[in-house]
Amino acid sequence: VVTRIAAEVGEMLTAGTAVVSVMSSSQFEIETFIPEADIASIALDNKAEVTLDAYDSDTIFNAYVSFVDPAETMVEGVATYKVLLNFEKEDERIRPGMTANVDIVTANSPNALSIPQRAVIEKDSKRYVRVVHGEETEEVEVQTGLKGFDGDIEILQGLNEGDQIVVFTRG
Repeated sequence: VVTRIAAEVGEMLTAGTAVVSVMSSSQFEIETFIPEADIASIALDNKAEVTLDAYDSDTIFNAYVSFVDPAETMVEGVATYKVLLNFEKEDERIRPGMTANVDIVTANSPNALSIPQRAVIEKDSKRYVRVVHGEETEEVEVQTGLKGFDGDIEILQGLNEGDQIVVFTRG
């Protein structure tokens, strides 16, 4: 689809001047670069939730990973890997050049008990959480699972739903 014509009939142009801009009529895709530390968990067909800066953060578009570049690309001195995502369905609100915020789901644990990661204390290769019992606190050993990008961590053992915990202490 022609999106812009930058010349008039009879106009003189120099070599290398862009005269016509075109845009593919195929489905939109998102190109993003994933840091080396996170690329091992990304796989083809991983689901993703996308928000676009043009809309509020509650407007979520579903996408999936369609390509993972096997070779690194250096971005500001950091090894990253190009990943392409395709929207699951066409949506007339999506336009070329929009800024996308992407959350790729690499694992999930439905109905998990989770707490803020900052509440977990590491001592001697073990993990503990301070549980509140009235005026007293007790350090309880916990087994952790998945970590979320939202700052939460899954608790597999050691806590029960409804337990009151210490998230931070004043120094």
